[in-house]
Amino acid sequence: MSDPTPATSTTTLPEHRPGEARIKAQFRKEKWFDNEDENQEAMNAVFGDEDAEGGRFSGGGGGGNNKNKKGKKVRGANKGQRGKKRIEDEVRICKPVALGNECPFGEDCKFSHDLQKYLEAKPADIGDKCPQFEMFGKCRNGYKCRFLKAHMDENNKLIINQELAEKDIPHTRNGISSDIQFKLAKFKYEFPKSTLFIEQCKKEVEEEESMKATNRKRKLEELQREEDNDNKEEQSTGDIQKTEEKQEVKEEEKPQDSMKDEKDINKEEVKIPESTKEKKEEESIDKELADVDMNVEPKVGPIDEERPYKKLIDFSNKTYLAPLTTVGNLPFRRICKEYGVDITCGEMAMAKNLLQGQQSEWALTKRHVSEDIFGIQICGSKYDQVTKVCEVINNEIDVDFVDLNMGCPIDLVFNQGAGSALPEHKGRMRKTLRGMTQVLEIPTTVKFRTGVKKGVYTAHKLLPIFEDLNIGLGTIHGRSRQQRYTRLADWDYVKVLKNSARKMPIYGNGDVLSFEEYNKHREETGVDGIMIGRGGLIKPWLFTEIKEQRHWDISSKERLEMLQRFCQYGLEHWGTDSQGVNATRRFLCEWQSFLYRYVPVGLLEVVPQKINERAPPFNGRDDLETLMASPKSSDWVKLSEMLLGPAPEDFNFVPKHKANSFEG
Repeated sequence: MSDPTPATSTTTLPEHRPGEARIKAQFRKEKWFDNEDENQEAMNAVFGDEDAEGGRFSGGGGGGNNKNKKGKKVRGANKGQRGKKRIEDEVRICKPVALGNECPFGEDCKFSHDLQKYLEAKPADIGDKCPQFEMFGKCRNGYKCRFLKAHMDENNKLIINQELAEKDIPHTRNGISSDIQFKLAKFKYEFPKSTLFIEQCKKEVEEEESMKATNRKRKLEELQREEDNDNKEEQSTGDIQKTEEKQEVKEEEKPQDSMKDEKDINKEEVKIPESTKEKKEEESIDKELADVDMNVEPKVGPIDEERPYKKLIDFSNKTYLAPLTTVGNLPFRRICKEYGVDITCGEMAMAKNLLQGQQSEWALTKRHVSEDIFGIQICGSKYDQVTKVCEVINNEIDVDFVDLNMGCPIDLVFNQGAGSALPEHKGRMRKTLRGMTQVLEIPTTVKFRTGVKKGVYTAHKLLPIFEDLNIGLGTIHGRSRQQRYTRLADWDYVKVLKNSARKMPIYGNGDVLSFEEYNKHREETGVDGIMIGRGGLIKPWLFTEIKEQRHWDISSKERLEMLQRFCQYGLEHWGTDSQGVNATRRFLCEWQSFLYRYVPVGLLEVVPQKINERAPPFNGRDDLETLMASPKSSDWVKLSEMLLGPAPEDFNFVPKHKANSFEG
């Protein structure tokens, strides 16, 4: 890092560039780093990441020629491993032995039982207080803990605080048991409600196909009769016979014309789309499940008191932390709860993976006890999969709502017909939402974008479907799928959508980084609330600013304390062994790829900073503030070393989303 000395009068500073935050002259500097290559890379990171956000999703965030030793292009999370490499101990100790227990396999065990040898080869401790031992009275990582001295006596025996351990302090909820996981993986889990719904949908499809076949047959018969009548007219020479034949034709056509007029009236009344094919599909899908016995067929929606909801949610006037991939993890959500956010939501989970019982996917549903209004977001393109997953969610875990992702722009998701592609297939979307509302005893919510293409607005066409199904909440991200995050959100269209909604609460989403912007969008659009995504990642204390209606010139010391709490929560959540420490470090660095974009209030000439404004090179008010502003990922690793000890030699971090988190 360069020295954090303020710029002097002899320093020639570059002119203010469009898209830059205006920083006081005494804190400006000519460039970030002395090394020209590093400086150029930093400038590209600061001003070029919006282009990366609009590009094809690669998951690695890096650029250039990414190939492995065999010359094959490496894509996705494999690019550089991004600190995800599995850490293997020099001595692979048996797990029961590591927890201080006897191994059930005895001498047949393939792992080491030599505890003394393991302790001699084990990496050095990184602290003297184990977060898990302090919280629960015992450490679930046993001898593998990197804070081992905190709970090991002079005889190398593990210590347990019985009084604290017996309290069984509630910490997190959700996830699934091994029994449920086995049933899902082996297709033995029963879906009574979903099965009835899917059978009814199949019956509707059969009826629709039968109706289409009947209509085709009738049309062919009518065409044949018209052709026969035309032939008769040509052969006839008498005016009387021609008149009678024309009268017969008119009589045959009259009911059809009447039917056509009736259809036109209905089209105007219910605003059915212009496409006849789409109209018939939606009419068929829109039929009630009259023949399905699902105990009670109540109305759907969180405002319906007849439905036996576990919890009714008042969505009005609340702050909502957006579901964010990778960085929206449980420790980060705990930080945001401490700063005052009202509603939290888990990271986007894929319906297919949940249905297969993948523990890594079900881990995304975990909920901390501080999250009093908590939902999970699922993403899928097949209505039967989504419906079944919702039935499992309803039966097995504790959440307050389930959100359907219809806004994810990632190619991998979009090309499967999920995310922002789902609203383009209204019939399938309606089936999916119907299935969700049928099997859930909690509100169903949706998040969606303005449309797929830039400037082509289609979201307002979805509102009648949502309101017809009594969806509990709709959140509109004010950009199209094509825009990703490269332009400011269109809050004028959010206002149009809010004015078009009859009863469904509407939240807006996009570009809020200050309480003034929050107030402005609330007042001008009339939305019921605002969902905050990247703004919460850049400055999670934004939720406090909104509650208290003030700018918080947070110090570097306060920010470091925030990062310390995050690390503590991460070690509680991911573990205190080497693997857990590595995971905490990686997620801390992922978050820092957003945090570095914050410019302290005391350094700004113009307050507040806008989310699309990037910082020009500047020095902070102390060394720590300068380090926190660095756009270089190696400096983020240095920050992690201040909190988690030295990083492994092969730890090579590249941010997954560069400076971008894909919101659902």
